[in-house]
Amino acid sequence: MSTPPGPAGSRERIDFSDGSTADLVLKPDGWAIVIDGVAQSHLGDPAQPPKLASIRWMLAALGDQAPRSAAHLGGALLALPRAVAHRWPSTTQTVVELEPALVELTKTRFPLPAGITMETADARSWLEAHPGSEHDAIVIDIFAGNRIPPAFTSLECMTAARSALREEGRLVLNSVAGPELLFTRRELATLRTVFEHVAMIVQGSALAGARFGNATLIASACPIDGEVIRSALAGDPSKGALVTDLDPIIDGASPISDADQLWSPEPNLPDASAALRLLEQTRQAVDALRSASE
Repeated sequence: MSTPPGPAGSRERIDFSDGSTADLVLKPDGWAIVIDGVAQSHLGDPAQPPKLASIRWMLAALGDQAPRSAAHLGGALLALPRAVAHRWPSTTQTVVELEPALVELTKTRFPLPAGITMETADARSWLEAHPGSEHDAIVIDIFAGNRIPPAFTSLECMTAARSALREEGRLVLNSVAGPELLFTRRELATLRTVFEHVAMIVQGSALAGARFGNATLIASACPIDGEVIRSALAGDPSKGALVTDLDPIIDGASPISDADQLWSPEPNLPDASAALRLLEQTRQAVDALRSASE
């Protein structure tokens, strides 16, 4: 990973093509993309476990066998593809990212490891254009702000993903759970309609409805080795757990279709805006004092 010089806490604004923005923040242990106060991607030492629990969960969900080829829909700073490249250098990976600013940032500031190529394209269109491409793994990790767009929650999307996988291939989704589980239940029902085997990594507190959090959904036409995934999760500080008995969770929920235009729910997160404003004011004051003393 390339680490340009600068003090920890320094940030640069990223202007996206839709008019929204994000911050590229230099932290003591690497770089992060922050949107609305939430870290969406983090790059650190590739020899260390990924910083974000969601990336560690998706890496665990891929199992212990090196995929020959993997497609990642959604890129950000390519935290997961980089982790895969470090663990399995022989894997050929394609990353599909719609946002030109992220593609440019990744290519110019954070060079790609060997075996990874990037395409600037709409991920759903790309998926539907590649039936029979026989990937061993497809990862869908797409958020607009802090929500998953309807194009990546539906039965039609999951059907296209299955068509692009080998028979024994695996689909992994970065999703959400809690405190109200209807969306999660319907997404699991959608996967169950398309794939014979489905599982989920989630924190118990989110599954119980006590808080909002991430969930990693796993689907395949072939059995999923739960013990391998549980072994990878053992000791993880996030306390993410693999759930394979999904019937009580789905509980008759209906699959999602494109016609539903269903987004994932708004994150029910604490309002950190006041604290963030205070941090920014403190940073500006420190910078002013530093400039005055020079």
